[in-house]
Amino acid sequence: MRNNVLTVMKKECARIIGDKKLFFTTVLLPGLMLFIMYFFMGTFMAAMFTVDDDYMYQIHTVNLPDSIAEIMQPEELRLEILPTQPHEIEEVKARIENRETDVLLIFPENFDELVANFHRDADIPAPNIQVWSNMTRTESGEAGGIVMQLLNAYHFELTHIFRINAPEYAPDGRYDLATDADLFAMIIGMMIPMLFIIFIYNGCMSIAPESIAGEKERGTLGSILVTPARRRDIALGKILGIAVFALMGAAVSIFAVLLSMPALLAGMEMEASVWEMYSLLDFALLFFVAISTTLVAVSLLSVLSAYAKSVKEAMSYAAPTMILVVLAGTSGLIFGGVPEGAGVFFIPIVNSSLSITAIFSADAINVPNVLITIATNFALTVTLTLILAKIFSSERIIFDK
Repeated sequence: MRNNVLTVMKKECARIIGDKKLFFTTVLLPGLMLFIMYFFMGTFMAAMFTVDDDYMYQIHTVNLPDSIAEIMQPEELRLEILPTQPHEIEEVKARIENRETDVLLIFPENFDELVANFHRDADIPAPNIQVWSNMTRTESGEAGGIVMQLLNAYHFELTHIFRINAPEYAPDGRYDLATDADLFAMIIGMMIPMLFIIFIYNGCMSIAPESIAGEKERGTLGSILVTPARRRDIALGKILGIAVFALMGAAVSIFAVLLSMPALLAGMEMEASVWEMYSLLDFALLFFVAISTTLVAVSLLSVLSAYAKSVKEAMSYAAPTMILVVLAGTSGLIFGGVPEGAGVFFIPIVNSSLSITAIFSADAINVPNVLITIATNFALTVTLTLILAKIFSSERIIFDK
């Protein structure tokens, strides 16, 4: 019995090792995909949350005392001090909330004198320094951290007391001007695009190879091609037929995102509503991006499957492309957000990932760039459909066993 088991085991191992494509997709590809995905994610996430070495942090100050101004002077801190009047406070806060500037420092009048005359036993509270920032803006978060370190070090050196960000001076006790929508968009904008793209592509991979390579392997594709129907019509019918079910999966994915958002908001203790953060236009654009992305994935996998002799071979052709899809799904991290230029929105899959990031981000969406994505994806689908029609016209490829 043991010999039989070992014999079958050796035969099966020899079969897998002898099939280089099967060995690669089964043994090497999963680890390679994980390595590439997390390597690039780690690399670009570090870059995304790092400020350029030549960036000057914009520090707006109200009633800045000489003692604090002195410790903020070193050039290596890269702090640009911008004196601000009390009547400008709300305007600067709004700019910080909109992620247009970095930090607002508010000191009470005669701060140095208040600190010097402060007594612990007095009923008068210690003077408070307000440090307003926005943690969803990398530069603002870094600037706020630098300022807090300076103030804490200065506080430690003094024998007298002052406070930093006392809760009673802020409406809700927090000095972070990032809204719940900003925080949610920052977190969801990093997760959703990659998962969305992968789910769409994976759904297409489960259908397209069987529809094209499967029929070719069984010999039924040849009987379809001998009919009077034009090759272009057959190719388009194949792609649209596969896309219908792939689009169902995309629609389910969108619906799942909508259903999960309230739970995500509740879990993050946020009071914002999904419908307050995103409009019907956002969801309409998301749906059309999903449609165009699905059509690109289906047409690409159909072309690859048409060259394969079997479903197994088609899957071996399609599997390595998943690495590129995973990388494309992290485009928001690679570019450190959504680029302002339109150039990258002409790159298939990458444009879909960036469009989804833009839709879910807290910034105003650039609709023309999303429309470029949709148009580019449809144009590529037409091109790949014509290529598939050419392949169907080649007897050498279609009847190659």
